[in-house]
Amino acid sequence: MTDQINKTKTIFAVFIMLLLMIATRGHSNWLSSLVHLPDFTIPALFIAGIYLRQFWAAFVIIISAVAIDNYAIVHEGISANCITPAYSVLPLTYYGIFWVGKYISSLNIDSSIVKNALIVIATVSTQWLIATSSYYLFTVAYAKTGWSNFPAYIAQWSVAEIIPVLFWMAAISIVFTLNHRYAFIPYFSAKKS
Repeated sequence: MTDQINKTKTIFAVFIMLLLMIATRGHSNWLSSLVHLPDFTIPALFIAGIYLRQFWAAFVIIISAVAIDNYAIVHEGISANCITPAYSVLPLTYYGIFWVGKYISSLNIDSSIVKNALIVIATVSTQWLIATSSYYLFTVAYAKTGWSNFPAYIAQWSVAEIIPVLFWMAAISIVFTLNHRYAFIPYFSAKKS
């Protein structure tokens, strides 16, 4: 019975994260016209790795991210500029986020916050660098100049793309810390082993 309850709670948690992904990764939707929130995919994968720890949860999140991008390109007319052969690397880097999340005990602000913050920063930065390097390889800039313009490309895009993810993670850490203290979502209030 307990396993069934936990499975139901896990499905509900994944569903909520998918709704947040649709709202933030959906490119042009009703929510982004009101307030533009950064993409929730990477925070969802961290949460899945830290608390849910089940491969199917990561798989659903990753496949949903690809499906949301597909929908935006095919049905909303969003530019397919980022869809190159390098896009195939993105799901692998997303799985890496989930996998690293398993090594973080919780998202609470506690004695392990410095260690956890360093892991999150290093993981997000590494994921971004791998995904961006593979994308850059297929750009016109690379075709013209090779890797010589890559440092400028990194300088232009790293802050704009990494910092919003870190803001999400800080906000999530605050929510999970409050939840740990007040247990408004008991399923996520304890550290996972």
